[in-house]
Amino acid sequence: MMKNSTKATETLIIGAGFSGLYLAFVLLSYNYDKFLVITPNTKTVSDKSYYNFRSKRVKQESLKKSILRIGQGKCNRQLVDILVNNIDSELDFLGRIAKLKPSYLGAQVINPRKLLEKLRKKSQNHRIYGEIIKAKKTRNNIIVKTTKGIINCKKLIFCTGGNRASFSQNFNDEKTFYDAFKVAEDIGCRTESLNKIMYHPFYSRGVCLPSDMLSDFDIVNEKDEKLNNVCKLLKAHNAHHRLKKIVKECGKQEQYFAVKDDIKIKLSTEPHYTLGGIKINKYGQTNIKNIYALGECSFGMHGYERIGGCAMSEIIVVARIIAKKLIN
Repeated sequence: MMKNSTKATETLIIGAGFSGLYLAFVLLSYNYDKFLVITPNTKTVSDKSYYNFRSKRVKQESLKKSILRIGQGKCNRQLVDILVNNIDSELDFLGRIAKLKPSYLGAQVINPRKLLEKLRKKSQNHRIYGEIIKAKKTRNNIIVKTTKGIINCKKLIFCTGGNRASFSQNFNDEKTFYDAFKVAEDIGCRTESLNKIMYHPFYSRGVCLPSDMLSDFDIVNEKDEKLNNVCKLLKAHNAHHRLKKIVKECGKQEQYFAVKDDIKIKLSTEPHYTLGGIKINKYGQTNIKNIYALGECSFGMHGYERIGGCAMSEIIVVARIIAKKLIN
């Protein structure tokens, strides 16, 4: 460990997954460089995740109806308004650094790892490799204690991801030592539903397989009987909107597999992410002045159900909104 030191910055970003990296990229695009990024290690867990825009074939004009229908009235209307009204310009912005199909809500990043590398390289001069331990709000500053020293800042953004790494031994290499949600709570930020867990039915050896990757596969049980409803949803590119039903059907099987030609992949249902998090408003702000949350660690934009396929789109839109708040 490096010798502890004290640093000062105007803005501190906690986390360097996609949300932290993308926020840093947007700030730099505005010629704003008065920030530091705290990240646990040199690569971050982003390298083990897939970052693409799912729901490919769900047209943008159907997004509002889709969210309202799938959320069954529980989704937050502010997400509908913010996302539908802004997603075009944000996809165009991201399209400058990655090839997209912007005519669809589910525009795919052709090379997500290459995109992450570009974002990481762009922000490398602002990165500190350490973890947040605790934070204290004073009248004019926020004092943040990290494993690499003290950082004094005026604005703080939690981009720490969800609780996925704490769910299973499969994620040992992704675990961090300090709980960012507790840090947020101790500083006065409201959190909600941290114990509400979403399960995903398509894990293989600890790796989550995106439902769109399995659209050409059949899902069968141990007797090689096809799970017709699951297969139908996969082929319609609608599985991420029906994960609860799929989990329920797959849970009735002793074992189930994804099969295609001579390929057979054993699947399992695993805890996927925490539905709750640090409570924010439509501007990404918490209840504490100058403290924000972005990405999977936040709660409020998705209401009581995180709608599959919207998380990445939300980050892209809300990162720009937060960036403007930070600069102004």
